[in-house]
Amino acid sequence: MELEEFKIMYEAEDTHWWYRGLRGVMFSLLGLNRPGTRKWKILDAGCGTGGTLQALSNAGFANLEGFDLNPPAVEFCHERGLLFVRQGSITGIPFADNSFDAVVSNDVLNDAGTSNEITALSEMYRVLKPGGRVFLNLPAFNFLRSEHDRATDVTRRYTKGEISLKLREAGFRVKRVTYWNMFLFPVVVLVRIVRRESEEDLKKPARSDIVLPPPPLDK
Repeated sequence: MELEEFKIMYEAEDTHWWYRGLRGVMFSLLGLNRPGTRKWKILDAGCGTGGTLQALSNAGFANLEGFDLNPPAVEFCHERGLLFVRQGSITGIPFADNSFDAVVSNDVLNDAGTSNEITALSEMYRVLKPGGRVFLNLPAFNFLRSEHDRATDVTRRYTKGEISLKLREAGFRVKRVTYWNMFLFPVVVLVRIVRRESEEDLKKPARSDIVLPPPPLDK
């Protein structure tokens, strides 16, 4: 991913409706709103510019770790004050076995930098304590591929069945798989059809869909 895209993400991640919605889903499905989870040790595997780690810290979680493959992402995390974030790969997670109560990984398994999905999932399994939980967010449906995918290095999109199979192959018990954001699904499909790229478009530099809307619409 280009430096400019990391900069866009960094500037939008705290307030953009999509990121806030994702964190709401994550907190709900992992049970992070329960007081007992504040003691959890949590890893953000492929933490990007650090918005999720910042949200966890703001919510009272103190035992956090994170890494990202891209040096610019790590630098943006450090700008947030998340000095514990290091550089590392999801296919060779730089932490010991049985270290974490939960691993979160948002839009990383699908990335061009992830050379082997099963290796990455097996690494998450390895660093989790027995009974630990993993939360993944991934893009769905190949027919929704767009310029945004090119700009953000999205190489793979998934169905529920496909990701469930890969999780089980890595050793996980799948508790919940869901498509979230379905309310806007018809709008997304329409936009993708209207903005479908031609062969000529594919030769041009790509830009992501991350645009901060006016506050009332964002809310």
